[in-house]
Amino acid sequence: MKDSDVIKDLDTLQIRCDLIPELTDKQYSNLTLMALRAGLHNARELIQSFVADLTGWQRNGSDEEQFAYTWYDRAYCITTDFLMPWRYYVYNYDYDIEQLTEEPDRLKKAYEHYCEECKWGGVEPESWDEVLRVNQELLQEKKEDQEQLMQYIEAEKAEIK
Repeated sequence: MKDSDVIKDLDTLQIRCDLIPELTDKQYSNLTLMALRAGLHNARELIQSFVADLTGWQRNGSDEEQFAYTWYDRAYCITTDFLMPWRYYVYNYDYDIEQLTEEPDRLKKAYEHYCEECKWGGVEPESWDEVLRVNQELLQEKKEDQEQLMQYIEAEKAEIK
């Protein structure tokens, strides 16, 4: 990645309100201890470091990136050996879920393309009924995300006053 791309991306660094992990007290305590043992200041820095390795972005080294990816592959990629989830496809191709829902022809074309991608990748596509179900979940999640964002904005406004 070019230096200019790195600088551009760093300008997008922000708190992601949809990434608030739910941890038990023991998980949080152990994660914090692991971070402190590694010389970091807190668990957040450890998670950020792992995400950098996992995504290949500002990594700690090639071995760390490989081990993070190996963990991911062992823990989660088994599903992509048999199936490409519709949720992944929608996100990967940056579809607007509201548009897909409101425009049946667009949804049908997207589903046809999705089936072609699955066939090309040698995986089984999700059924049409499953796609419709997942679309409803995505719509609901988008609505909930927007409501949470509005609550966050209102709380920030209240703090400023």
